[in-house]
Amino acid sequence: MSCGKENVELIDRLCIDCYMKIKELITVPTEIQGKYCKVCGSEWVSGKWIKSADQDPLTSIVYREIDRNIKTDPNVTDVEYTIVKQWLDYNDHPFIDVDIRGKIGNRDFRLTRTISLKVERVLCPSCLRRKSRYYEAIIQLRTKTGEFTQSKRTVFESFFNEEVINNLSDVIEGREGIDYYFINKGVAKRLVSSLMSTIKDIKITESFQDERMKNGKKSAKLVISVRI
Repeated sequence: MSCGKENVELIDRLCIDCYMKIKELITVPTEIQGKYCKVCGSEWVSGKWIKSADQDPLTSIVYREIDRNIKTDPNVTDVEYTIVKQWLDYNDHPFIDVDIRGKIGNRDFRLTRTISLKVERVLCPSCLRRKSRYYEAIIQLRTKTGEFTQSKRTVFESFFNEEVINNLSDVIEGREGIDYYFINKGVAKRLVSSLMSTIKDIKITESFQDERMKNGKKSAKLVISVRI
């Protein structure tokens, strides 16, 4: 015992007051680094872009990095933490204050820690390609007979999922139908496969355009004609 108190709870031969003064109960990183897409909100995590469904990207990055790097004293239990404030210093550098709560022995404690943020807002590859209207495949939606109608479009677009929507770089409407430009040809193929498995009376034709050599391999845009 350091302070000489008697008949009190001891932890490692120290009363709780002395233990809290001497020991570092909670350690969090002093700086958090990361990056996220300023358009779609995807985060760069472990070498790939992912999208958080339930939090804004900055909050998601902060909580994930604290989870990864927080260190607690072995006698501390029931740790919880919350972002309570985000602020800028005189040089417009961002910081956050984190409220940390826990328990040591039979006593609750509360701490506040300030963390420097170095989180970049960038364009992810998908949004960069979408912005530049990059595409690997075109699905040309047409009608087999007669005039193209809105009902044909409604049927086709009912097969769109989040992956399809996020991969569209452009949609061009014409008198004969609609052209859908896809960033990734695999997504276009999966969409057509899903369509074919449900609607039997359709005609699918594949062709290629803009063929060229890239890194010693033949490269071309995939064109899929879908007639319904």
